[in-house]
Amino acid sequence: MKRFGLFCVAASCLSATSFGAIRAVTPAKWNDDPNCWQMKRHAEKMSAVAKGGAKVVFIGDSITHLWEHAGKRVAAAHLSEGDSRMLNLGTAADRTEHVLWRLENGELDGYEAKAVFLMIGTNNTGHFPFAEEPPADTILGIRAVLDKIRAKQPKALVGLLPIFPRGRDVSDACRIRNEIVNKEIRKFCDGKTIFWIDFNDRFLTADGLLSSEYFPDRLHPSEIGYEIWFAALKPYIDYALSDGRLPSPVNLFPSRVTRENVRMDELSTVYPVSRIRNEGYGAQDWWLDRLLNNRNQIVDSKGAIDLVFFGDSITHNWDGEGREQLAELRKTYSILNIGYSGDRTEHLVWRGENGELDGYKTKCVMLMIGTNNQGNRPEDTAAGVKRVLETIARKQPQAKVLLLPVFPRAQPGEEARKKNEKVNEIIRGYADGDKIVWVDFTAKFLDKDGDVKWIMSDRLHPNAAGYAIWTEAVRPYFKAACGK
Repeated sequence: MKRFGLFCVAASCLSATSFGAIRAVTPAKWNDDPNCWQMKRHAEKMSAVAKGGAKVVFIGDSITHLWEHAGKRVAAAHLSEGDSRMLNLGTAADRTEHVLWRLENGELDGYEAKAVFLMIGTNNTGHFPFAEEPPADTILGIRAVLDKIRAKQPKALVGLLPIFPRGRDVSDACRIRNEIVNKEIRKFCDGKTIFWIDFNDRFLTADGLLSSEYFPDRLHPSEIGYEIWFAALKPYIDYALSDGRLPSPVNLFPSRVTRENVRMDELSTVYPVSRIRNEGYGAQDWWLDRLLNNRNQIVDSKGAIDLVFFGDSITHNWDGEGREQLAELRKTYSILNIGYSGDRTEHLVWRGENGELDGYKTKCVMLMIGTNNQGNRPEDTAAGVKRVLETIARKQPQAKVLLLPVFPRAQPGEEARKKNEKVNEIIRGYADGDKIVWVDFTAKFLDKDGDVKWIMSDRLHPNAAGYAIWTEAVRPYFKAACGK
């Protein structure tokens, strides 16, 4: 519940808070003692600026500062000579307000950079209680820093990095706050002058653990962490130093789904989409309530979940028309039903990425999705199903997946029926007979004329008899996966 409350507050604060009252956007000097080590570092950087600055500039806190320590060998190999030489303006313990002060006091003046890379905020989210500095304030602070960079270095490519993951796992409070911030600040990037450079997933295991190999203290990178960092930045550095003669780096990581590297007709099936209006309460209250209830069920289960039912209203309705069959199955298995009425493939991707597949290890996931993607081409709906399967594999790698066809709907020969049949022709090829098993019992729903009305009065949602057929079809697979 708390996580989603933070989202809501962050969104509301963005529009309602006055800049004048926010610490994160008010430039702050560490102190007036010239012997303060932060002030000494500022003086050192001003000396470097006086000598001509550099073409490649890094701005940040201790994580950036430590390019001079844990990242020293990597920097010496790649960022020490010629135009690629780095000016490291990272200062340990800095927050957005300290960066603003430094930038207002000369650290970006008097030279012309080609690329400026910014990563800041973890000391804002990690040093103050939520009541003192909500994520919205940190978001505004980062925006103020970006504005200052653009004003001081208008010709430079600006690379905005998400705040790095911290803490051991996804439950870490600072990790959660950083994710909230990252979700919003990526919207500041246009892919033309300000680039979003996100490689955080390279530091994490499949279940979201922050590798001690990359972050020994789960905050600061190791040498190999800095190697990964440089590899992610190199295309942007090369592009900036070439004055745009090389191909734009926007599309260099096609595995990451963005609005820049998928067609718009694909976007609506594979790009994660929440049904929480404006990240808050509104027309989809029930959807958020179900999401929170399921998240609480996961917590209460203490990891003991045998079966996951994943889908749309047809799966949701195991709690309705299928309740007797569900109750019978629950005598043997612990079951999490994460079917949501009206959901499409993109909503399952979002839910899978936002907690519903975290915090437990299930033995079997039963997936059926796609009938609500009628507005998409069958090929794109199938791509969405594939993306859901990929999310399951990453979040629940040990689980057997029962992939069900999209159930027949409408009357034989109608467009909705044809679309679902075409989707099924494609997605059955995703099954390998081992980790993903194709389970098709839909012929039992058809009468002699191919109609489904006897089992689906609205030609879409099964009645109790339909769930009985469904139960008997999948029970052997449940037994095989769970051993009971």
